[in-house]
Amino acid sequence: MFRVLLLRLILVLMLIVLAGRLYQLQLVRDEAEPYDDIAVTTTRYVLVTPRRGEVFAADGTTVLAESVPTLNIAVQPGRLPLEGDPQRATVLGRLAQFAGITTTLTISPALLAARNALVEQHLAPYGFIVSMPLSTSHIISPEQTLDILRLTTIYSDVLILDNPIEERLRRTNAPGYETVVVKEDVSSVVALAVRENTSYLPGVVIEEDYERRYPQSGNAPTISHLLGYLGRINSCELVAENPSRSWVESMRDMVSNVAECGVVQKDIAANSGAPLYRHDDRIGKDGLEGGYEDELRGTIGVQMVAVDARERPVSDPRTIQPVQEGHDLILTIDLTFQQQIAAILQRWIDESERRRQQLGSYRLAAYNPITNGVAVMMDVRDGRILAMVSLPAYDNNVWVDYARTDELQNLLSPADPATYEELMRLAPLTNRAIAGRYPSGSTLKQFVGAAALQQGIIRPDTRLRDPGQIVLQERSGQLFVLPNSVPVDNGAINISDALKVSSNVFFASIGGGNNEATNLGENFTSINGLRINGLAEGLGWFGFGQPTGIRLFGESGGRVPSPYWKSHALREPWTTGDTYNTSIGQGYLETTPLQLVNAMAALANRGTLYRPQLVQSIVNSNGELVQNFQPEVIAQLPIDPVYYNVLFEGMRRSVTEGSNVAARNECSGLSIIGKTGTAEFGPNIITPEGDITRQSHFVVCWLCAPRKPGNCRGCVARRHRRP
Repeated sequence: MFRVLLLRLILVLMLIVLAGRLYQLQLVRDEAEPYDDIAVTTTRYVLVTPRRGEVFAADGTTVLAESVPTLNIAVQPGRLPLEGDPQRATVLGRLAQFAGITTTLTISPALLAARNALVEQHLAPYGFIVSMPLSTSHIISPEQTLDILRLTTIYSDVLILDNPIEERLRRTNAPGYETVVVKEDVSSVVALAVRENTSYLPGVVIEEDYERRYPQSGNAPTISHLLGYLGRINSCELVAENPSRSWVESMRDMVSNVAECGVVQKDIAANSGAPLYRHDDRIGKDGLEGGYEDELRGTIGVQMVAVDARERPVSDPRTIQPVQEGHDLILTIDLTFQQQIAAILQRWIDESERRRQQLGSYRLAAYNPITNGVAVMMDVRDGRILAMVSLPAYDNNVWVDYARTDELQNLLSPADPATYEELMRLAPLTNRAIAGRYPSGSTLKQFVGAAALQQGIIRPDTRLRDPGQIVLQERSGQLFVLPNSVPVDNGAINISDALKVSSNVFFASIGGGNNEATNLGENFTSINGLRINGLAEGLGWFGFGQPTGIRLFGESGGRVPSPYWKSHALREPWTTGDTYNTSIGQGYLETTPLQLVNAMAALANRGTLYRPQLVQSIVNSNGELVQNFQPEVIAQLPIDPVYYNVLFEGMRRSVTEGSNVAARNECSGLSIIGKTGTAEFGPNIITPEGDITRQSHFVVCWLCAPRKPGNCRGCVARRHRRP
């Protein structure tokens, strides 16, 4: 029994000694004791942010997006006085004064009136009073911060000064050896003042950084849609973009962030190096900034630093992994050409609006003002984009210029309801070339014709009856009537004639068949048509219904409707009338302007569908070539070469002989072929005569074919609202 008690006593004594030693090491040890002993230092790794690559126009010298060197004020939390130490508030108050940061004073009345009167006497020079019984808050200018701070130490029961720098440090929760930026892009005068007062500002440092600027966007705002912009990385992006070190960590990140971020797809890092992003990094949010984020951002560097038990650095940093600057992009866009196309498009938008107002018709007066348009120019030989314009446009410097915060707010969510409604209609932040979804109208007909020829529905000499409209009895019992835009009897016409006059009847017939029509008489050529499946297959050859794959954020795939889509989206059965509407680019069909241009380019080059490209090459910060982009083929069209000339003949006649003559036989040595179209959209409008109409988009696709082979060919689609 005695031995058991002795053993227990020894164990208790050992625990007491161990606890006392731990207490001595962790809590009692004097902070002034040196920490440079190797036994009490720890190695930490500091991340170094790279300079972001720049973006140049096609000439390689015109800068479209640049990284301008700036100076930031940052705080190293481990070097600050401890929380609760009055010196900490003084240091941060002095920093707010240098950085021009306002603070917030909260006045909470005391129970004793005499106490409040004394406080109010000291606050009188600043224009503040103690309001009974409620608390009040006041913004304190940087110049007044230290004076007010001294008063809060005297009247701590009544006055509280909130410093946003302290709140940022608390929210960031960065390790003591890292730095937290509290003021970006300060002047060299402010930076010098901070450096000269480092003895009064422990933990405060000046860091070199960069600011993203877009020097051409003010004069050429249409380039903003292509460039996009940068923004601070949010918590969900940080989780998604930084690879995990193991599958266990990946699962933990996915589960812990599912409520805020949804399901996050995590990669597993190939090595245990630096993460891709820091907590306060910037990331491309749109356009090329987002699409080429991997190439532009560079690689974070790693430095090793020794810290003491309080996370204070005790040695100079040593580079472990050098920082790698981001690569530069050289675009296919010529800035001068881009501006010329924008000016031409704007001129025609303004002219269309002038005509709408002058005509004075009730029908036209009910139309929305004509303000929007898109133009895309492409080299059909390789898919290079030469110009891409979406109007209205905006200056993307509003995202990075803090002085223009109010302007950005008005672009995002203006307070005035009428202004907000107008903003939703204009949508200046939207690149309509890739994100706008519109019915293509008659500009789809050459592609429908190509599908019908290749699938054997018609031959080049097949003639179909066109009495000006086609009528059929739907299965529901309703009568479906589809007229031509100009409802005249065109007789028996072939595909070349049909393209010339833009016959809705002809293309509805080859799309949905004419054997159910009730108004074609007795002696007409009856065909079953492509039907919706054959039509969808043929349109798929040209890339409709799927994104082109251009590396720009926000591209839409459009829509080629199908019976399955309609039954699930609208809970309605598919009809022959739906196939008719799809065949003429109306109904539920939606395309983007870029899809239409890319399809036209594939037709123009006789069968090669290229992926549109905005970047011709990537170079490093020394100007050395990293990658030269080659044309990327998406698909080869399965169309017999003989059919291209048939389609080109009809498209040539469409712009030189038809009702929409748009080109002279000779135009600067170019032979113009193309197709125009109007596509209805929006709610029905009832005219004074009782007719039902809708507002229309105007669409035109054309190809410049030079007399001498080997010169540049182009294709453009333009969309704006017009009567």
